[in-house]
Amino acid sequence: MAGDEGAARRALRMAAMSAGVSGSYIGYLVQRMFLGEEERAEKLRATHARAGRQMTGGLLSLRGPAMKLGQALSLQGDVLPEEMLAELGRLQMEAPGMHPSLVRAQFRSTLGRNPEQVFAEFDATPFAAASLGQVHAAVTHAGDEVAVKVQYPGIGDAIASDFRLLRTVSLPAKLSKVLSAELLDELEREIVAETDYVREAGNIEFFATGLQPLGFVSVPAVYRDLSAERVLTMSRLKGEHLDDVLDRGPSRETRDRIGANLLELYYFQLLHMKAFHADPHWGNYLFHDDGSIGMVDFGCVKYVPPRFVENLRKIFLYPGPRDSDEFRALLAERYSLYGKRLGDATMRALVQFSERFYGRVYPPDDDERAFDFSDAEFLRDYAAESLRLTRAGGALPEYVFLARAEAGLYQTLHRLGARVRTSQIVRRYLRD
Repeated sequence: MAGDEGAARRALRMAAMSAGVSGSYIGYLVQRMFLGEEERAEKLRATHARAGRQMTGGLLSLRGPAMKLGQALSLQGDVLPEEMLAELGRLQMEAPGMHPSLVRAQFRSTLGRNPEQVFAEFDATPFAAASLGQVHAAVTHAGDEVAVKVQYPGIGDAIASDFRLLRTVSLPAKLSKVLSAELLDELEREIVAETDYVREAGNIEFFATGLQPLGFVSVPAVYRDLSAERVLTMSRLKGEHLDDVLDRGPSRETRDRIGANLLELYYFQLLHMKAFHADPHWGNYLFHDDGSIGMVDFGCVKYVPPRFVENLRKIFLYPGPRDSDEFRALLAERYSLYGKRLGDATMRALVQFSERFYGRVYPPDDDERAFDFSDAEFLRDYAAESLRLTRAGGALPEYVFLARAEAGLYQTLHRLGARVRTSQIVRRYLRD
């Protein structure tokens, strides 16, 4: 990938994309003084959409970390305008595929044989192409339908190059709220780990076993003898992506059932398994009308220290005042796990986050109350309190992954318009 175009060419393409987006807004600013109020609003919406198309087109062509960051941005409904989000949403499902000759070369260099020698059938056209690799349909010689994930060539060089660029450019103010320096560091470590398909195979097997008690979750089976560092072969899951489900106009019952299962899936992973799928974009989930869920792409998994989880259990659904000495001591205990002492500003931000967001979405005194995720106000509250905590210097290593997974969960629940008994679900896992 990087070998084909080089770091300099990627830098130029990033710069061109940035210039195009900036030019769209400069054009709007020039024209707005000649427009009435309604015309200005319509022009601004069109400018957001055009900027989103420019960003999406550029990120799709760059793939790699640039596209990963775009996928993260597409979940930030609390930060970016909806016209831009609609365009960035294409990054969840689309990317230009590799030329078949590159697929064959990458496959042969990894497994020592061409795809048609390894499989009875192999579709050279990918059915899914994303930031670090693409997925092909195939049939094994035993007749099993499988999904074969093939990594883009030179992705390691592209990762190093892109993050060097991102650290040397000045991000627009809106994006810097999402892409802090700490987040960039965590994302780089995560994306590097995602290029190891042997590690991902281990993640899949861990979750396939660990999620069995839930009953409503499916995880692919790994074909170890047909996998290696840059090729991963898995059973192919069935189901619909979120957009397809919503396009059919599902019933209230279906939306609520899927929403409840998604929330339980998240807290089961975090509080019981002490590990969670940390790449929450909509392309990684498959849904059925009975509420069952298929999960794919386990390259990004966060394993959480047991002591951190135990502290979360003490804090979730805390029954007393959130500004009490006891609650503050629990917060201080969490930071002490990392050798940090909570300052006054960080403590205030954490207490306020707990009171204004978690205490409302997860009422500690009413397990029967269903929270209505259709109201976008809770997303704005989550964004505001998250930003306040970041500015107060309250970030911990786990927060980057937790915030990313939570943001994806809440965006999905909001799109579903689900009503979920949140506290009832969380309480199931407060004691292991």
